[in-house]
Amino acid sequence: MKNVISALLPIPRFVEPGTGVQLPHARKLFPLRNVHFRDIKAVGFDMDYTLSHYRSPEIEELAYRSSVRLLVAERGYPEELLDTHFDPQFAIRGLVLDGARGNILKLDSSRQVVRACHGSRPMSRERIDTAYGRRRVVASGSGFRSIDTLFEIPECHLYAALVDALDDGRLGPAGGGRDCLQIFQDVRWAIDTAHRNGAMKAEILARPDFYILRDPELAAALDRWKRSGKKLFILSNSEWSFTDGVLRFLLDGQDPARPNWIDYFDLVVVSACKPGFFREALPPQPLPDQTKAFMGGNALWMEDSLQAFGEEVMYVGDHIYGDILRSKKNVSWHTMLLIPELASTLEQLEDQAGELQDFVRFETIRRKSEIRLSLLEDTLRRNHEHRRLLAPRLSPEALLAMDQEAARLKEEVEASKMRMEIEKKTLVELDDRLESAFNRTWGSIFRDGYQQTRFADQIQQYACAYTGRISNLYLVDPTTALYAPVPTLPHERI
Repeated sequence: MKNVISALLPIPRFVEPGTGVQLPHARKLFPLRNVHFRDIKAVGFDMDYTLSHYRSPEIEELAYRSSVRLLVAERGYPEELLDTHFDPQFAIRGLVLDGARGNILKLDSSRQVVRACHGSRPMSRERIDTAYGRRRVVASGSGFRSIDTLFEIPECHLYAALVDALDDGRLGPAGGGRDCLQIFQDVRWAIDTAHRNGAMKAEILARPDFYILRDPELAAALDRWKRSGKKLFILSNSEWSFTDGVLRFLLDGQDPARPNWIDYFDLVVVSACKPGFFREALPPQPLPDQTKAFMGGNALWMEDSLQAFGEEVMYVGDHIYGDILRSKKNVSWHTMLLIPELASTLEQLEDQAGELQDFVRFETIRRKSEIRLSLLEDTLRRNHEHRRLLAPRLSPEALLAMDQEAARLKEEVEASKMRMEIEKKTLVELDDRLESAFNRTWGSIFRDGYQQTRFADQIQQYACAYTGRISNLYLVDPTTALYAPVPTLPHERI
């Protein structure tokens, strides 16, 4: 059923830690594999959208405006684009851009397209099937782009807006010589350049209160795990100046025992070039005037520096590929995925608890009706077959009885079909309301219909656990264990 996770219903809004009352789900760690924290020697963190979180839509609008200015100034796009703005309601994480076709895709766990837009305009099921069939989409192929992090959401909207402009003739005659693939490549260049050239980061550091969210429990969470004997480290693709500026804002002066942010960590690696960090043996470069901060390096060097190896390391990050998949597959670290959207998803599930239960009830009725209709239709077919085969041997009275039975069955079949149409319409309307509560175009990032999304499937494959924010670690004993749900086959749930 769409977006229904029965274990999350109902969800308490608030609980006082230490009272013995169950924590709100938004404060929990959700395990997918057993993780024994007592065996963990080192815990590492990405920075962006892991240690640090950013205000939305302010940070996305900044990236969008910076990229548009670059496209106008250096790639000759029309100046009218400078008057456009980022739409925070359009895209979600987990989508895939198809650069050659100008489409944005939502894939299910089998990598088939379940929803799509051409630019920002939704595509019908018929158009989707014409373009992709019922085949697996290889999203890692050339011309595709996965929207794996919140930083990439503006890229998705900018690409959609420019495809719309191309279709509407707002990019000049013949699109100014551009097609969807050229726009895709230009947007990739603009977004990367906007993040790389330093202007965006300088603006963030100049106005940290406007762009960066403070978590009042972040320092306490780091302190608790460090006091438990774990070595803490940072592994980030951001350069030193930005990492230092953001973490000064978040952690300096939060704890008298650790006046500077770097006091919480045993090792800091910036400009790490993940995911290459987990695959290549590049040497680390010490940073001037820093004793435990380095640029670059590789995972084996880091393990040796921390004296923690393989599953003795747990790494927490928000990027399903660069942080989670590669650290799990290449160096066997335990992984925890940060999903900032998780709290709002849980809140939506709570707010919709009544409608979700209605959906379960109506869907149960619909399935029973479907079974009943199938049996009625089979009985009617059997009546017709018996009437044909037995007619020469039956009396007129017996034939009349069979005809009367057939008429009655036909009435019941038609009545069942009408009821099912009403039930189906009710479910469609209810489902539309439930889905649009998450996102008007794409629904939930975790599910679509009865299928999990590609994003949810990747979480299950590569993350040992997931949660919404680092400060949730404060509520967990660093010497205990996380136990995943016991896997069961369908017959074991009866």
